[in-house]
Order: sequence, then structure tokens, then C-alpha cells
Amino acid sequence: MSAAPSAFYRPPAPLRARRRGPLGTLVRGLALAFAALSFVGAAGLLLKHHSRFAIKRIVLDGVPESRRAEAEAITDHLLGQPLLFADLDTAVLDLSAKPWAARVAARRVVPDTLAVTVVARPPFALARRGDALWTVDRTGTFLGPYEGRSLSGKERFIVIDVVDAGEGKEAGSAAEQEAVARGTELLSRLTADDPALAARLSEIEVAGTVLSAVDGSARCLLLFGDDALLPGAAATRWRAYLALVPELERNGLPTGLADLRFRDRIVLKAPPKDAASHGKT
Repeated sequence: MSAAPSAFYRPPAPLRARRRGPLGTLVRGLALAFAALSFVGAAGLLLKHHSRFAIKRIVLDGVPESRRAEAEAITDHLLGQPLLFADLDTAVLDLSAKPWAARVAARRVVPDTLAVTVVARPPFALARRGDALWTVDRTGTFLGPYEGRSLSGKERFIVIDVVDAGEGKEAGSAAEQEAVARGTELLSRLTADDPALAARLSEIEVAGTVLSAVDGSARCLLLFGDDALLPGAAATRWRAYLALVPELERNGLPTGLADLRFRDRIVLKAPPKDAASHGKT
């Protein structure tokens, strides 16, 4: 009698992965791509239309207070627009076109804030343009109408007046710009050479090639030539004239108008009303 076969354990055979054909792989890839695109599209629609991501606040940093209304007129239309889709480039370009703006940048701050940073050209002096006063920078560039107050409340602005502008020097012309630039250059030179003298200034006049400075303390008009823009030239002659003023007053000579365009002499001129009695010395 034969023995019964012994029992043994047979582990289950591993399931073989079903191979996908090229068509199945393509379909699966398309499905995944469609799902991804649907997700991105839904997220984009959410960011574009959900009120949570609309611009509710615009922060203007570095804009002079006197120019804030101009900046707001350019940026306020962005309020309510979707933060991530608003056209910031146009706003930056429009602000950069303002003469008082040296550099402009804008950035989005999620979820609802637009931050605009401006580096402004600081006003250096005032210039007459028609019947109005405009602020100008150190290069004589017109920045905008003067609002009747300085940026910090502490600046003291000197007025630059283009006297007898003549043909071609009307408001806004290149000739007017050049004349004002010469006035700001004289102010810069005097400020650098002798700040104490510059503090006495109340006005600078530009008439052709003649530059004039009004000494508000001595109440006199000083005439300078083109060499006044050279280092030390105007300040040295101005100091020499002030040293003579006491002696001139003791001798009854006019001190209201002094021609300092010459290196070796000072020419005194009487005001028009005194011209008959004093003449020229």
C-alpha cells in the first residue's frame, strides 16, 4: 500500500501588472493634463474674481505731499481690480513721466495691497513761470507748481527769475529751461563756496549772460558775469563788496546796485530815482 503524498504550502503567484498600450498611456496623460489645467484655471478664476484678492489699498511711499494728488490720479483707478492681473506697468510709466519722479517701482502684496515706491527729485529753488512760481531741482528742471509750502516746512527756497526773457524764452521753452539752469548753478556754487553768503540770498535774476543776486540782508542787487560759476569767483567779489559797504555809506555813495563783473574794480550804480544826484562811481 503506497503512502499518501505529503502536504506542502504553495505561496500565491504574484499578480502580473497589466501592460498598458501606447493608446492607454496617452489617454492617461491627457486626463492628468486636463485635470491640472482645470485646477489651474479654477485657481486663476478664483484669484481674478474673488473679492478677497481685489486691490483694496494702495500705499504711496516717497511721494511728496504736494504731489500726492497727481500720484493718486494715476493709481486710484487700480482700486477694485484683481491684484495679480492689474496693469501696473502703465501706472509705473505714467508716474515716471512726472518731472518730480526720479524712479518709480510697484509691487503686489497678497492679498489686497499695491505698494508704490517713488524716489522724488527734491526741490532746490523756485522759478517764476508767467505769474506762478514753480519748484525746480538742482539742474533747473521744472518739477511742478509751488503749493505755498516746503516739503518739511523747514526749507527756505530762493526765487530764480528770468528777467526780460525775450523771444524764444517763453514759458516751457528750451531757452527758459537753460536760463533757469544757470540760475540754479549759481545758487549751487554759492552754497558750496560760502553757505553764509548763500543764506543772505533772496532772489537770483538771469538776464542774458548777466547773473544777478539779491542780497536780502544788505538790500542790494549784485551783478555777476559768466565767471561767477567758477569756484570761489562770485563769493570772493561779494565779500569784497560787503567789506566796502560801511565806507560807502559814510560817504553817501549808493549801495543798492553793484556791478561785480570786473576782476579789478567794483562799479556802483544808483537806483533810478537817485540817478540824477549820484550817477555812477
